[in-house]
Amino acid sequence: MPKISEMTPPGAITGLELIPGLQGNDNAGMPLLALGAAPRGAVLQLRKPFVADMSATADADPGAGKLRWNNAAPASASTIYINDADADANSIAVAWASLTVGGFLYVQGSADGTHRGNWQKWQITSVTDASGYAKIGVSLQASAGAFTDADTVELTLQQPTPSPGVDRNAINTLTPSSGNVPLDCSLGDYFKLAPSANVTGWTITNVPLACSLMIQITQDATARTIAWPASFTWAGGAAGVVSTGAGVKDLLAITTFDGGASWRATLAKAFA
Repeated sequence: MPKISEMTPPGAITGLELIPGLQGNDNAGMPLLALGAAPRGAVLQLRKPFVADMSATADADPGAGKLRWNNAAPASASTIYINDADADANSIAVAWASLTVGGFLYVQGSADGTHRGNWQKWQITSVTDASGYAKIGVSLQASAGAFTDADTVELTLQQPTPSPGVDRNAINTLTPSSGNVPLDCSLGDYFKLAPSANVTGWTITNVPLACSLMIQITQDATARTIAWPASFTWAGGAAGVVSTGAGVKDLLAITTFDGGASWRATLAKAFA
């Protein structure tokens, strides 16, 4: 028996390899991409069955349980159209709201088919939730083989690998400039704001497709006013008004489901 050091290297790892210890048969098991030590992007949908539709390339719902590419040569595609339900009639539409640009989309021939060796790994460049299907902007990272019309495939969706060194639970201080508050979503989820002048605007940057932020606002000795972005929509319909007492703390909570185009906002007031 050869020594490990003498064995032929297995070649590049795709992430789609099934872990042998978890396989009960050829169609069971957990792909390597879903396991291992952190950091690793969360898997939103794992090995969902679909049928490849290569009869068209148009921007349209490919039909129940189907996916299609926007190019007759799938490896040259820039968008993949995916029905909201897989081939087993299970909905995967919940993934569209949380799937983040920079994540990954894997397509592989089904384990019980004759084209298991065909696969594609795409990085996600955009996510659009259309009526009955999603339009996923993609950039090809690697592939093997070629799919044909009506092939049965497996679809996996994975979030990006968390950025090293970024602690989402860290508390960052917001420093207004000329009345404008710059808020960088890439820094974390929690912020403190202690305005020393009236706030007249906000600039919110690096917004993922969906996120929630908490901002603690501490009122100045001189009562400061805070204007809110037009993109804020408020619970109950009325915009929040910050407390006026010196040193009083309010808590602003904002959530977006569309990459910052709109924010759902609430303001809890007058914490001790």
